[in-house]
Amino acid sequence: MTSIRFALDSIDDDVLVYIFSFLRPVDILSLRKTCRRLLAISKLRIVWTNACSTYILQKGYPFPSQSPDSLSVSELEQQTCHAFDLSSRWISGFTAPRRTLFIDATASTRVSQVRFVPGHAGDWILTVSKGIWDVLTVWDISGHPKKCCEWSPRGAIFSGISLNTDISSEATVAVSVLKDGNHTVEIMSLGVRADGSCSFLPIISLESFLKPIHLEGELLALSDDVSQTVIWDWRHGTAAILQHPPDETGSLPHDKCIQVIFAHLSILVVRARSIHLFPWPELTPTPKTYEPIQRHSFGWIDGVSVTKRKSGLTILLRGESDDPWSSGLHSLDFYTLEPNLNSQNPSPYTFPPTLVTRVPAVRGSLRCRDVFLGPCGTAVWVQPQDRAPVGLVAGMDDYPLQAISTTSVHESLVIAVFPGPLAPSDVSGNGAVTRSRTLCTNSLNNWTSLDYDEDLGRIALSSSFGRVMILEI
Repeated sequence: MTSIRFALDSIDDDVLVYIFSFLRPVDILSLRKTCRRLLAISKLRIVWTNACSTYILQKGYPFPSQSPDSLSVSELEQQTCHAFDLSSRWISGFTAPRRTLFIDATASTRVSQVRFVPGHAGDWILTVSKGIWDVLTVWDISGHPKKCCEWSPRGAIFSGISLNTDISSEATVAVSVLKDGNHTVEIMSLGVRADGSCSFLPIISLESFLKPIHLEGELLALSDDVSQTVIWDWRHGTAAILQHPPDETGSLPHDKCIQVIFAHLSILVVRARSIHLFPWPELTPTPKTYEPIQRHSFGWIDGVSVTKRKSGLTILLRGESDDPWSSGLHSLDFYTLEPNLNSQNPSPYTFPPTLVTRVPAVRGSLRCRDVFLGPCGTAVWVQPQDRAPVGLVAGMDDYPLQAISTTSVHESLVIAVFPGPLAPSDVSGNGAVTRSRTLCTNSLNNWTSLDYDEDLGRIALSSSFGRVMILEI
C-alpha cells in the first residue's frame, strides 16, 4: 500500500484560513513561525477578524470601543493579542503589574486629577495640578513620559473636568473654570502637530456655575451639587433640565453629583445620597424640565461607579458611615439594574437595584475616593489605611464591644473581578466567584486621584507630591 503524507503548507489558502479560525491568538503567532507561507496567511485580515470575533468579542472580553473594521490589519492583530493576553491574566489571577512607570508632573504641588485621554492608542494621559492657579497638562506615555501641552489661564481655578468618551468627536474636554469671579465651562479640542506635540484649541464657552460631569459626542451633562442636571447639545445649542424633587422633609440638601450615565432610553444621575432615573429628554432651544421616573437611595455614598452592560447597568459602591464607633470593617457592594420587561412600566430598568455580592473593605479616611468598575466586571479602588492599629468598636447587640486589629498601616490599591465574563466559575456550580486582592501599597498615604482603562489594562494614580504612577496589568 502506498503511504500518502500531507504537508500543512500544501493545503490551499481557503482551507488554511479555516484551520486558522480554530486557533487562539497565541497559537496563530506560534504557527506563523514555521514557514513563510503560513506567515503570509497569518497576516491576512480575515484571520485576525475571526480571532477577534471568536476569542474576544463573542466572549465579552475587554476590547476598545471602535469597530475592528476601522483598524488596519496590524492594529487589529496587536489589539486582539493584547485583549487575549489581558483577559487571560485576569482569569488566571495575576499578582503584580507587568510594567510601572512614573511621571513627575510637578515639583511638589498636588496633582488633583489624572485621566486617560480616550483614543491616541491609549498613550495620552491628562493631569490637573494645583499651584497658585490650576494647570491642565497632557502627557505622552508611549515611551519615556513627555509633556505634550498644557493649558493654564492666569488666575484660573478648575472645579470640574470631563473627557469625551467619543473619540470621533471634535471636542476632547470640558472644563469648569472660575476666573476673576466668573464661572464658565470651556469646551476644547486637542490639535496635534506633525512632531507629536499638541495644543488646546477653544471650541465654545458657556457661562455657567454648573460642573461638567459627562461628555459624550455632542452631548454634555452638567450638574450642581443639589438637584439639577442639564443635558446640553453644545453644537446645536439645545438643552433639557433634569430636576429631582425635594426629599421627604421638603428640603433639597447638599447632594453632590458623581456620575451621569446615558443609558437605554433614559439618563441615570448618580449623586452622593441618591440615584435618579430620568426619561430620555427632548433637547430644545428653550429647555424643558423633566422629573425622575425612578429613584433609590443607598444612604451616603463614599465612592461609586456605574457602567453599562448589554444586559443592563451594574453599580459598585462604597458606603459611608458617620458613626465613629461602627466596625472598622465594611464592604464594597455590587448591584445590578436589570432591563424592565414589563411593558406597563415606563421605566427602562427595574428598581430597586439588586444586590449581587459584597467584597470586604476597611473604613478610613481617603484623599482618593474614586471607585472604577469596567463593563466586563473588573474593578479598582484605593483602600484606606486602618484608622488605628488596635481599638474597641461597637459590635452586634449580643456583643456590645469588639476588638479590631490592624490589617494594613498603609493605603493600598485593590483590584477585583466581579460576576461577568472574566470571573472564574465556582467549582460547586453556584455561578461566578468574586475575587479581590491588593496590587500595591503606598507608604506615604498620599494618593489623590485614580483612573482605570479596562480595555487597555492600565491604572493611573496621582499623589499630593506631584508624582503620577501608571500600572500596566
